[in-house]
Parts: sequence; C-alpha cells; structure tokens
Amino acid sequence: MKYEITEKKAAQLLGVSPARVSQLVNDKLLDAVKINGRVRISAKSIDLYRKEAKAPGRPPRSSYETASRHALMNGDHEIARVVYDSALDEPMSVEEVLDPARAPLGVFTSGGRPKRRELNDWWRRRSIPHSRPGLDAKLLSLGLGSSEELPVRSMGLSLSDCYWLKPEGADALSWRDVNFFDNPFVESAPSGWDSWLSGVGLSSPDNTSEGELPKKWIIDKQGVRYLLKGCRTDDQRPCNEAVATALHRRLLSGTDFVSYELVGTSDGAASRCANFLSSHEEYIPAIYVKDLGGRVRAKSNYDRLCRVLATLGIDESCAREAISKMILCDVVLANADRHWRNFGVVRDIETLEFRMAPLFDSGNCLWFSKSDREVKARDWAFRALPFGAHPEEALACIDDLAWFDPSALDGFVDEACEILSESRHATQGERLEFIREGLERNVVFVRDTAKVLSPRIARRR
Repeated sequence: MKYEITEKKAAQLLGVSPARVSQLVNDKLLDAVKINGRVRISAKSIDLYRKEAKAPGRPPRSSYETASRHALMNGDHEIARVVYDSALDEPMSVEEVLDPARAPLGVFTSGGRPKRRELNDWWRRRSIPHSRPGLDAKLLSLGLGSSEELPVRSMGLSLSDCYWLKPEGADALSWRDVNFFDNPFVESAPSGWDSWLSGVGLSSPDNTSEGELPKKWIIDKQGVRYLLKGCRTDDQRPCNEAVATALHRRLLSGTDFVSYELVGTSDGAASRCANFLSSHEEYIPAIYVKDLGGRVRAKSNYDRLCRVLATLGIDESCAREAISKMILCDVVLANADRHWRNFGVVRDIETLEFRMAPLFDSGNCLWFSKSDREVKARDWAFRALPFGAHPEEALACIDDLAWFDPSALDGFVDEACEILSESRHATQGERLEFIREGLERNVVFVRDTAKVLSPRIARRR
C-alpha cells in the first residue's frame, strides 16, 4: 500500500481542517505511517473514508448511532465545531477551531491547536462523579454508560460557566434562549438523598454539578439561583459551611467570600449559597491557571500561582492578599480539602478580564472525619493543602497580613460551637469539646504566627 498523501492534502480531499485529519489518523479512521517524522496517509484509506462518510467532514457511518455534531459555545461565541461520540474513550473531538481565546483554559495550545486529552478531561470534570449517591442507578435508568453523557442531554449547560453545546442545525438558538442563569430549569424533588438526582438527565444544571455530596440547584421566588448541598453519613459538613461563613464575616470583606446558611430539608441538614456568577462569567479552577506558568520562575507553588495570575491581568498584590486570606482562614478551620479545583478565578466571557473568585466550599473542615479513637486521643492533625503539607508550611507562604485583625477572632470559638450544636454528628460523645479545644489551639497558633510573620513581611517590602 502506498503512503504518499500529506495531512494538508488529505484535508483538501476530504473538505475538513488539518486538525480533523490528525484526529482521524489518531482514531485509526485513516491508515497512515510516519516517514522521516512526517505523517503520510494512504490514498486508499482516504477513498474508503470518503465513500463511507455521509458528507465531507462527517464521521464514518459506523459512528452515526453514537456520534453527534455540535458547536462548542461560550455564551454566543462559537469556540469550535466538535463531534461527541459516546462509543469512544475520549468522546469529544474538534473538527474546526474558531475562537480559541474564549475556550476553556488549557484545552488548546498557544497556537490554537486542540488538545484532545485535556478537552475530554475538562468535559469529564463537568460531570457528576460516580461517588455521588445513587448515580449508577440513575445512569442505568437512563440507559447511559457514563456520567459524561449526561450534560449532552441538556446541551452541557451549567451555572458555573457559560459553555454549552449547540446542536447541529440549531443555528437560531442563542445564549439568551437557553442559559440557566435567566431561564427556568427542572428542579429535583428530594425525598431521600438519592432522589436529589431526579432532575438529572433532564433540562437541569444538576447534570454538570461536581462533588461527591448530594447537590441540587433551585430558584427562589426572587429568581435567585441557589445551590443546596446535603450530607452523607454525617450532618456536620453543612454546619461547617455556616461556621466558615461566620469566620469569613469576621475577617474578610463581603466580596471576598460566598455566604452559606444552614437550612433544613426533608432529608436532613443542608447548606445553601447563592450563585456568585453572572450570565457572562465563568469560574476557572486554579488547577488550570497554575498549569499556565511553565516558564514562570518562582520560589514556591504559592509564589508561582501569584505570578501567573499577574500575567492574566490580575493585580499581583490583590492576588497575594486574596490567597493569603484563604490560607489563614483555612488554617483556623482545619480545612483539609482546599485542593486546586475549589478555588480560582472568574473570567468575563465578553471582555476576557479576570478577577479572583470569592472563597467557597469549606465544608470538609473542623475534623468532621476524625474517628472516635482520634477524638479521644485529641488528634488535631490535618493536611493544609495545596501550599504545604502542614499548617506551618502553608502560613509561611503568606506575604500580606495588612488585612488581618486578630481581635476579630474574639468570641469566634463560641459562635462556631453554637452553630455546630445543630449537628447530631458534631455533638456525639466528646466530639464538640474536641472541636472547641482544636479551634482554640488554631486561633492561638494563627495569632502567634501572624506576630512573627508581620515584621518579616514588612522587611521584604
């Protein structure tokens, strides 16, 4: 068999982009070899593909039953034309790139070429994890093989960003017509944590909610979108969110954090918070931001992130202040779950300007997962990720304490314990007293550390 057709020539013959030809080669839909580092495609395989294709640029007939074509949109901006094929391990592929500047961070190269693995990882992260209670049974009832297929049923719409999949042939659809920020959606009717998935598979932002705890979006009478987050084997984490809000109110300004309140549902305690995004904004986790800093020289992960944020147009001093606030508050709360996905930035999809996202998702704190044995042993240890394995390492990163008022912590421990008294889990045995002692230790530790750090920070400036 002769291999003599270049990718560029194959693109002309098939009426698709060179990027699409590369994907066809990678998916073994075109027969090709590398000769002296350059791809050469057999003319026979191009002829076979062209005969099997319904029209130029479409997948072969063997994929028609599982593949669908869409425009990947960000608001009303068309980013790329994509194919979603549920039969493939990496179901989403790009046929043509149109506006890479408004694409999810990290899914295209600096030259605008698609990165299929990163694109599909981004899509998977928009989906409900299989650890969510009842999800496997829900997928079975819907006849779906994976949770990644769920968002396709509602055009990939979310309340965390403005990305969506416009179906082929639906050119008249606009962002104003479909977005969940302004339009109604199906709300689940809970009667047990598993049933919080009742809106999943329908026209609902619940199809794209991350995290292992039961979650659902609701709309109140004033039209405000709220996220309800429940609990699993314990009822402490909704209370923890309320405690974190109490701390943030004492130390931070109102725009620095998302406010949570403790609410009762027919299924038990839940936390409730309003959406902090508008219909022209997207939340971008820090994991995608830090990976942009390949050439940025820095002395720590903290320093690198702040420098990368500055390259995005965020004032570096504001970035350092915001992350310093997060670190200090997380140490007070013994937050062991501040990973790279639950803090980040917000981007305006029209202007492409960035700002720091407010603090949110602090529920996995206050030693909620400690065993009775650890409580009895007074084991207050916790990991202070992502900037250090231990609280001392995390606090050592801080280089802005001008905002910190130690006296604002007076009475916080009592306020926290009063909130936690609503939790059955937190009040079992010695647990509440254990939490009180731990919080008192953390408050003293943070105050003492701030006294040591403040002169050092002043000298560095």
